[in-house]
Amino acid sequence: MGFRAVVKDSQLRNAETQRTQSQRNLLSYPCLSVCICGFFDVVRNPMAPHSKPSAPLFRRGLVALNHARQDVDLLDYVAMLASAEVMGELHFVHVLPDSADAAQIESVRASLIAQTGKALDDLPAAVTCKHEIRRGPLLDRLLEYATQEQADVIFVGHRQDHPLQRSLARRLAELAPCSIWLAPDGAPAEVRRILVPIDFSPRAANALGVAARLGALLGLRELTALHVYFDESRTTYEGADEQIRGQEAAAFRTFADPVDTFGLTIEPMFREGVHPANTINRVAVELDADLLVLETRGHNRSSALLLGSVAEETLAKSHAPVLIVKRAGEQVGLIRAMLERLFRSEPGVMFD
Repeated sequence: MGFRAVVKDSQLRNAETQRTQSQRNLLSYPCLSVCICGFFDVVRNPMAPHSKPSAPLFRRGLVALNHARQDVDLLDYVAMLASAEVMGELHFVHVLPDSADAAQIESVRASLIAQTGKALDDLPAAVTCKHEIRRGPLLDRLLEYATQEQADVIFVGHRQDHPLQRSLARRLAELAPCSIWLAPDGAPAEVRRILVPIDFSPRAANALGVAARLGALLGLRELTALHVYFDESRTTYEGADEQIRGQEAAAFRTFADPVDTFGLTIEPMFREGVHPANTINRVAVELDADLLVLETRGHNRSSALLLGSVAEETLAKSHAPVLIVKRAGEQVGLIRAMLERLFRSEPGVMFD
């Protein structure tokens, strides 16, 4: 081996060592949020390009209906997803007051069947529908039904002028044993660009995988993964910014490599700052993203932020639909215990 070859080999080993150390350094930074933006090497799945999943993303979806004008936009949105076979079953649920009698229940059921039939008149044969009317407190009954029927996702409409801090969507995002999909009134019935905030945690990898699978079902070719971070070292000495840059791409590749992206291109994006939810929503507007996909919480030092304040504030401020991803069955034990205490005196309510 000649002198030049030896030098080159040594340089390659040194570069690899630096990349590994850079990745460790990056992952030690807490993931908060905003300021400098940059796109790095995209990640492409080595599998067959744009391979469509063989099964729906969600086996069973619960659609919470108001039996009011606001249902129209939500039904159009759900119909778009169902046409792409994102769900295998749709359960349309409306909750009436305790005072509703049998005649009112049947009248509302017939009205809902007619309303949903009009909106969903062109569904694939594989998608089945069910209509359910319940009586009692709205949140409790939706949680009860989602638990009993083992729903994978709950679709909720949301008025833009309603304070989310007191809304149904926020409470469901906190308590439901499944994913929550918030579709604000007026949201177009289409998904063209998906934005996935990430913090390099396993849960964020799960959200990225869910978003990729959804994108493949909808025929998308790419999505954006946004890492919003805060660098404490910047306040201690000059030059920290230069040290951080160049590490993000290597860390992202390690994070994203195990994720099945179904052939979609993943574009990583990095922002630095101190207010994650504001940054996420600002980037969503900049990119014209029409869906945000977030996990409930992460596992690093900023884990309390991801549902916690980040997901909650993102829900509150986003004008685009938001999908809060939960693994199936999360919190189901807590929900069952709560519902059994609340409803055990009521006949006909059973928990397996």
